[in-house]
Amino acid sequence: MGIESSSSSRVISTAAILSTTVIISNLLLSATTAAAYSFWPYHHVHVTNELTGGKVLLVHCKSGTRDLGVQNITPTNEFTWRFRPGFLFVSTLFWCYIAPDGGRHIHFDAWTDHVSEKYEYGYSISWVAKDDGLYVRIPKKGDQYWQMWDQGRMEK
Repeated sequence: MGIESSSSSRVISTAAILSTTVIISNLLLSATTAAAYSFWPYHHVHVTNELTGGKVLLVHCKSGTRDLGVQNITPTNEFTWRFRPGFLFVSTLFWCYIAPDGGRHIHFDAWTDHVSEKYEYGYSISWVAKDDGLYVRIPKKGDQYWQMWDQGRMEK
């Protein structure tokens, strides 16, 4: 009688653990639950136009599943978007193509786990287009030169 009781309590304990695991997994993967709690916060990316001479900056950013469309950013303004990064072992990548005119462009990774970790951005990263190239804005340190303008338009 003691063995049967012990065995059935193990089955009940195992079932309870499995049920709890399934419930927690469903809660973690639920977008509405994630929105209600801050354990899976939004991340923000900013692309700012600090070009001189009134130049409009063409910006086109994408991820593997999301195309943010072509944006024309006027001087001193920015294009920004938010997203929730991949969960657990899924990484997130957003890349952008920017061009201030028909003769120059830059293609860059606007958000990767590597970049955000390297500069300790937390939940936000800012890119700044200037006359001599692209900068990343580092909190408490200012703008750091990232990449020079490439000549011509990028081939599609």
